[in-house]
Amino acid sequence: MPTVRQAPHEAIVAGTDLRVLAESFERHLRAEGKSPRTITHYLAGVAALSRFLQSRGMPLHVEGVSGEHVREFMADLLSRQKASTAHARYRGLQAFFAWLLVEGEIKDTPLKNLKPPRLPQEQPPVLTEDQLRALLRTCEKGDFTSRRDTALVRLMADTGARLSEVLNLRWQPGNPKENDVDFGQALMRIRHGKGDKERIVHLGNKTLRALDRYLRKRATHRNAALPWLWLAPKGRLSPSGLQQLLLRRGAEANIPGRLHPHIFRHTAAHYELLAGAPEVDVMRQMGWTSRDMVARYAASAGQERSWASHEKFGLGDRL
Repeated sequence: MPTVRQAPHEAIVAGTDLRVLAESFERHLRAEGKSPRTITHYLAGVAALSRFLQSRGMPLHVEGVSGEHVREFMADLLSRQKASTAHARYRGLQAFFAWLLVEGEIKDTPLKNLKPPRLPQEQPPVLTEDQLRALLRTCEKGDFTSRRDTALVRLMADTGARLSEVLNLRWQPGNPKENDVDFGQALMRIRHGKGDKERIVHLGNKTLRALDRYLRKRATHRNAALPWLWLAPKGRLSPSGLQQLLLRRGAEANIPGRLHPHIFRHTAAHYELLAGAPEVDVMRQMGWTSRDMVARYAASAGQERSWASHEKFGLGDRL
């Protein structure tokens, strides 16, 4: 049988090939407790760079990757993709080459003199209060699904918790210490947030009431013994299940576009900042460690805040 010969530019050089090192990088990220979403984004940057280098006949072994190679890759990416995508790939490569530097695989990072792509100052989309009320009106029936969806919408809008944080909430009637919702103190524990960090967030009274009404229905569910707070007809509610129910509810409420879980995070941050909440408190509620995220989410509230501020402090009405 004739041997199929692999093209030279497709050969993987064990140990020094970017694609091989990416596997070790993934193991490192998991050991560091990075979220699955972060790991996916970081690895996507390495994979995209590897494909680009391979398609151009450029070096794939780590010692041969230069700043010029990465610069050409970023230019190509910006010509085909959104700036936000290019920025995400840059951040993934930044983390990858920083790790290689610490591991002694390289003596210097090719990103040393390369700045990240500039992001346009886009305002994250948010739901209006009327849209949120319309969404809740689609869940007014007293059946299990309606009560669950009401509690979900209220909790996400109230706390701004991430999709994974919401779906990882636990509820065990027979073991109260393991429950992530404390009705007595109006608190919710997020144990599996980004970076596997724990934080405690406050819950509003209407959210607590919606959760209580849902839990009474949950107690009659055939899978009530499962330790997860959110249940679907056949078991634990999945990410795709949550996304599908929001799409359905959004369509019923005549909300334009595709309703997705992350818009509730934008919305929660928007209204807290708009109401005058200190940035440090919003950071703690959302689980952010960088003020960069506050600045991004505050952009959507910035115009309305400036109007309210001028109405209160503007010189014109004092003359």
